[in-house]
Amino acid sequence: MALNIREVEIFNPYNNEFPEDMLLHEGADEACIEVWREAQLVRIAKIDESIIGIYAMDRPSSRLFYLHGVIVVRGMRQQGLGRWMIGHAIGVAESKGGRHVQTLRTSRTRCFTNIGFVPNGANLQFDLTPE
Repeated sequence: MALNIREVEIFNPYNNEFPEDMLLHEGADEACIEVWREAQLVRIAKIDESIIGIYAMDRPSSRLFYLHGVIVVRGMRQQGLGRWMIGHAIGVAESKGGRHVQTLRTSRTRCFTNIGFVPNGANLQFDLTPE
């Protein structure tokens, strides 16, 4: 299915909308799912009523946001949605006064480095430029 990014909306999930099955399908265990569920910022990407992506982010300090990851359903991958959601997360961090967004290095690191994240220890970091 071809994706039109303009049709995608990103929301805070309602209490009954957390896509636990999506995380389970990607191999997340119960502890990981609980971290995502309890994150300070959880956003889901939807087309109409269908959830097609999720990201979760915490704010360990006033200037640092930690992005737990971005998951896109398999049928919507390789169409720019993951990149768009990472950009959304960066925008949220910046709007809340953040100066850095970090994420753990994983097998999907290339998507983050293509956006501008750089290695920082075990993490990748995106530095926001103040105006």
